[in-house]
Amino acid sequence: MHLAKRTCLTESDLSAAADLMNNGFSFQDALAIAETKENRQIVHAIQLELAQGKEGENILLQYLPEQYAGYFAGFIQYMSMKDTLTAVLAIQQSEKKQKEEIIRGMLYPSLLFIGVNTGVLIFNAFVFPVMMQMMSSFSYQDPSIQIVQKMVSFAADGVLILLGISILLMLVFLQKKHIVSTYRWIQQKKEDALLVKFASADFIRFYLACMKRGIATKEALSILKDLKQKPLVSEIASQLDASLQEGMELAEAAEKSTAESALVRIFHIAVYASNCQELLQGYLNMVSQRTEHEIQVYARMVQLFSYSAVAAVIVSVYQVLLMPIQMMQTL
Repeated sequence: MHLAKRTCLTESDLSAAADLMNNGFSFQDALAIAETKENRQIVHAIQLELAQGKEGENILLQYLPEQYAGYFAGFIQYMSMKDTLTAVLAIQQSEKKQKEEIIRGMLYPSLLFIGVNTGVLIFNAFVFPVMMQMMSSFSYQDPSIQIVQKMVSFAADGVLILLGISILLMLVFLQKKHIVSTYRWIQQKKEDALLVKFASADFIRFYLACMKRGIATKEALSILKDLKQKPLVSEIASQLDASLQEGMELAEAAEKSTAESALVRIFHIAVYASNCQELLQGYLNMVSQRTEHEIQVYARMVQLFSYSAVAAVIVSVYQVLLMPIQMMQTL
């Protein structure tokens, strides 16, 4: 069936269907109730295929956004459709919340940083030469102004060059085809690096979704190993699964893996605890708070540099404004 505009169900469509299914409605009834003007063509296409006797999970998979489809395909092997849909939505919402927190915390200082550096470069390119010409016309020289200008210019140029190089390296080494090797190299150099922490938290987010729905550890690791959209989650799951197949306990397998040290310690405790899910959720909460703290540190550092650059420019302008008074004092 040809779909004119939309070819995928949205998060709100899926959330509505999942809520209805969790309250006792069948998949077909949930779709009928959740139908809107925007998703009508997709719903009718799904209903047509259901009427032809096709399996609901196979049909739904065709109309999921790419990210959802990858998660759904793994979970549906071990869960019912409603549990799978609920788990995928919970994971997506958790990831979305984390991204929003990071963007919200880093947006203002990053824009401030870029704005100040751009302003400094404009000042050095257009304003400062005019100031120097004004000083020369009065046969007045003040080496301190040139020193301040050169220092500010050097710092701004250097920071922008480093920023450009850093962005380029990140674009190259954090691509899916390189990210696992990058992760292994960083983990060897620094066990609790930021990338290691994010990968460990991502793994627990998926592992916890499996635990909440009663999936055993081995089956959960089988699901997570096949998550192609999440190479680092797949990497950690593969490491744990390989160690478990060698006869190791989960805590011992975690210690051998490339997961961060805090997560390894939690696995050691969780082995003897009855509230394993609460412990893992506590780990995710800790990661969220720690990320917020690191964003605050980043913001303070960026603001310190930005305000220092602005102060240096103000000092230069102030020196020029005081030039007539200084000249009168020399007469």
